[in-house]
Amino acid sequence: MLSTPTNNSKARKASGKKLRSTGPFLTIVKWFFKVFGTLLLIGMTTGAMLGCIFAIYINRYISTSIDIDPGDFQLDLTSFVYYLDKKTGEYKVLEELYARENRVWVSYEDIPDHLVDALIAIEDKRFWQHHGVDWYRTVSAFFNMFLGMKDNFGGSTITQQLIKNLTEEDEVTVRRKISEIFRALELEKEYSKEDILEWYLNLVYFSQGCNGVQSAAQTYFGKDVSELTLAESAAIVGITNLPTKYDPYINRENNKARQEVILREMYKQGLISEDEMNKAIKEKLVFRRDARQVSSEETRSKYQSYFVDQVIEDVLTDLMAQKGVSYKVATQLLYRGGYHIYTTIDMDVQAAIDEVYTNPEYWPELKDTDGESPQSAIIVMDHRTGDIVGMYGGLGEKTSNRSWNRATMTLRQPGSSIKPIAVYAPAVDAGLVTPYTVYTDMPIMKSGDKPWPKNYDQSSVGYRGQVTIMEAVQRSMNTVPAKLVMQMSPARCFEFAKYKMGLVSLVESLKIGNKEHTDVDIAPMSLGGLTRGVTVRELSEAYSVFPNRGIYNKSRTYTKVLDSNGQVVLDNSLTSTPVIKEKTAFYMNQMLQNVVTNGTGVNARLSNMPAAGKTGTTDDDYDRWFAGYTPYYTCVVWYGFDENKTIVPVSGTSPAVPLWKAVMEKIHENLEPIDFFTPSGTVVKASYCRDSGLAPTEACRNDIRGSRVATGTFLSEDVPTAPCNVHKFVTIDTATQQLATAYCPVENLKRVALMDLDRRFPIQGVTLNDERFTIPPHDSEPTNEGYRVGAKVKQGEILHNSYCTLHTEETVPSPSPSDVIPDPGGNYEDDGDYDNGNGTGSDVQPGEDDDDGTSEEPGMGGEYYPPDPDYPWPSETDGPGEPIVSEEPAGTAEPHGQTPQPSQTPDQGGQPPSPSPRGSSPAPHASTPGPSASPSPDAQAVAA
Repeated sequence: MLSTPTNNSKARKASGKKLRSTGPFLTIVKWFFKVFGTLLLIGMTTGAMLGCIFAIYINRYISTSIDIDPGDFQLDLTSFVYYLDKKTGEYKVLEELYARENRVWVSYEDIPDHLVDALIAIEDKRFWQHHGVDWYRTVSAFFNMFLGMKDNFGGSTITQQLIKNLTEEDEVTVRRKISEIFRALELEKEYSKEDILEWYLNLVYFSQGCNGVQSAAQTYFGKDVSELTLAESAAIVGITNLPTKYDPYINRENNKARQEVILREMYKQGLISEDEMNKAIKEKLVFRRDARQVSSEETRSKYQSYFVDQVIEDVLTDLMAQKGVSYKVATQLLYRGGYHIYTTIDMDVQAAIDEVYTNPEYWPELKDTDGESPQSAIIVMDHRTGDIVGMYGGLGEKTSNRSWNRATMTLRQPGSSIKPIAVYAPAVDAGLVTPYTVYTDMPIMKSGDKPWPKNYDQSSVGYRGQVTIMEAVQRSMNTVPAKLVMQMSPARCFEFAKYKMGLVSLVESLKIGNKEHTDVDIAPMSLGGLTRGVTVRELSEAYSVFPNRGIYNKSRTYTKVLDSNGQVVLDNSLTSTPVIKEKTAFYMNQMLQNVVTNGTGVNARLSNMPAAGKTGTTDDDYDRWFAGYTPYYTCVVWYGFDENKTIVPVSGTSPAVPLWKAVMEKIHENLEPIDFFTPSGTVVKASYCRDSGLAPTEACRNDIRGSRVATGTFLSEDVPTAPCNVHKFVTIDTATQQLATAYCPVENLKRVALMDLDRRFPIQGVTLNDERFTIPPHDSEPTNEGYRVGAKVKQGEILHNSYCTLHTEETVPSPSPSDVIPDPGGNYEDDGDYDNGNGTGSDVQPGEDDDDGTSEEPGMGGEYYPPDPDYPWPSETDGPGEPIVSEEPAGTAEPHGQTPQPSQTPDQGGQPPSPSPRGSSPAPHASTPGPSASPSPDAQAVAA
């Protein structure tokens, strides 16, 4: 039978009273557990999240192991450096490396117990109990750090101190401390406490050049470490805390005080008796100066070469990276580990370098050196393998081992030698230019109230005007690369040079004092005025890309390192990366070969081998470079003074060039001449206009200077197809070679082409060499783009774009109808044989072939009419001196002025047909004033 809910109100009230009587306690309990549970859950969740984050941090950013064995230091074996004998194909010993520093390894069994106890008592009293980390001291140190609001703390155990000695990572940060803790834990898993103590006492520094306790015992007391007394052991152990402060030869009192602190700690910890402590404190310490004699081997007159020096540095760098140890520890491994190092040196190449760099007869003669010796550095690299086959780090005989190597250690300003790397290569690679693209050689902006940049030959030559990229490279112009950097952006050029071409010394941002410096700017990228500079090695790697089909090979001085058992320690295999298109490398070879054939590097020509390269000169002539290459080798030479000083060569030739040539002539003397590579695409010869870079027209062939058509070597896809839009036909007076006016005799009139360019700059005074070959504008007043540039005219030169002043209204009689007959075919006949401007004197109609085998394009040679003196000119600006311009074919150019249309019959007055009114002036199509912003401070560098 189902139960029904009760309606007894009394029962419900009684029940409610009972619950209310126990409610507050239960509520509090429930509330407590809810809060506690919530906090516990939050804590567990937060802890798990923090744990995951910490684990990720450790995995990504903290190195927890050291790839090293204590036994490596005990071998004390000689390491060998080998070279490949090309005649036998076998490796032979080039150099032997062995330890020369004051270190003698001593085993743990030979170290007295009281010395070990002294070390543990003062440095790590719980050493035997912990597993690499004393957590009590570490936690205390953490609290000290947080309470003191400092990002540093102590608490290092002997194991942690050993880690610090091995890595020499001594920055005072939490990150370093965490790394040290994990490494210490790992080390104690692999080695015993005795191993760690032996290792520590043999590696720690004891001042006075003493590395290890054995050399310290000999240096300070003249005895073996096993013979040290308790007092002497405490005195030696005391040095390790602060070697300079507690060095007994420098601070005898400090050392004594430290010794007594150690002895009292040993007593407190029960390691010695009170009587032993007192006797040791009272014992008189008899120190002796180190009488170690320098061995005859150390004073030998033969020094290892710059090449071997660099091999050692490269191996040490790679050992540090692979094993996670310090430079000092890596040096110990190299000089004691019995390694076998296989180098890339070519002994014939190195011999050629040695001969040139040690014989003053090859050195260029300078003026005004004030007794200071100039210096130079060179690297020769096989660009196919990345192998450095020879180098030299200074002029003259080498006087020490491991000396300063200017080929790899010195950073110098590259000047114009950076242009192919940071400007032209990225511009070609992006399809922005080919060697035959035309730019205007003129300043791009204002620097203060002056135009910038200037070319190195500005005072003697000036701004040239229209030039090809080929000519800009050949003549080492500054204006064109500056314009290209503006177009591509300095950031893009910077990234290309640093991350593709290997100029790793470039600086994105560097604060020196209160000033920020950067190479991400127009001047550093285009002129080479860098924050720090580049090394010879970096520039060698960069230039090696061009003869190597666009492939960057990281340079190397060795191929592999084996240990004493024949196991591979370092594998330095070739690292190749395609960084530019093969087509780009091909075009760069063209341009840089032209530098050697016709440009600033002409003195670098080799007698039996094609060569390419680029000079580099910095502002004030502080640095001179030649970065060049052949199909076989890339070679870069730097020349200058260690402290900046102007270089003034007697011959006027860059001193880097004759050094480069002397070495490369010797290297290539017996090599078979070969050419640079040909790209895989279709290579063709094609014509182009030298003033526009476009396909030439008849006007290009009839420029007043002569034909402006040239032939270049293109990849088929780069052959110009658009017709030239720069050249236009005009009328000149043959007597003055200037623009004809309405008063010039008909028999003097000649049709030629000038350039239709309206080039402007924000300030007045800029002149261009080829401006005298341009059509003057209708409106010469300043516009938003600035002032029309002027023409630079030397003595004896003709200003072709000025108007004839020989013939005036008074000197020209009015012609009669019998003097002139209009020609329906388009050529004005005065004697039946008008010269159409091609120099043949023939009367060629449009569309007919002339005697040079070319066909006139429609509209290019017709509709010619002489000026009409009776035409009512609209103003003085558009007066009778304005040239008549023939219209180009539709769509090929912006017309400068409209061509007058002919009448079919003479005017009734017997005058020639009157021209129709001129058209309005077009918008300029080649104006390059650029912004008026000032360049960076480095803009003062004038590169050549």
